[in-house]
Amino acid sequence: MNKKNNHRFRETEIRMQTSMLEIMKNTELKKITVKKICEKAGVNRSTFYAHFIDIYDMLDKMQIELRKELLESYKDAGKYTIFSQESFIFFLKHIKKHKYFYKINLSTRNTFPIQDGYEEVLNIIKPRCEKHGINDEEEILYYFIYFQAGFTMILKHWVDTDCIASEEEIAAIIKKCIPNIFTSI
Repeated sequence: MNKKNNHRFRETEIRMQTSMLEIMKNTELKKITVKKICEKAGVNRSTFYAHFIDIYDMLDKMQIELRKELLESYKDAGKYTIFSQESFIFFLKHIKKHKYFYKINLSTRNTFPIQDGYEEVLNIIKPRCEKHGINDEEEILYYFIYFQAGFTMILKHWVDTDCIASEEEIAAIIKKCIPNIFTSI
């Protein structure tokens, strides 16, 4: 039987997600239908709904999977320091590899881009702010929001321009945009 977490269930889910990514290359999100995804993946609608509530649920689950992939790959990149140009290049390569997903994801963004791991990033930024005499929690949150919004919009513009600029060029721009308090500890 094809139950959640068994191999066949997972393969079917991956096939539907892959189909979604292929469709995303040439179709706006609002024009993507469950029917198109099912036809491309070779599954019926009931199979889709056994895995996902709707297309947006599928996108959310894909984001979780891609985040896991990114975090897994960062285990190999542990030598990079946070906010270094090299760490950004590593991240940008992941974004470019999945640019069709991120193009849709960033275009529909209406919340903070870093929801999972929010505390982890804030815990990196907070001591840097405190070292520079910024101790007010609300002010620290503004620095965090500034970093996150700027970073997100750079990524959005990059994927909207089909990642024409190299990862190295974009990483250098991001590095230059980061407030000095984040890079010194």
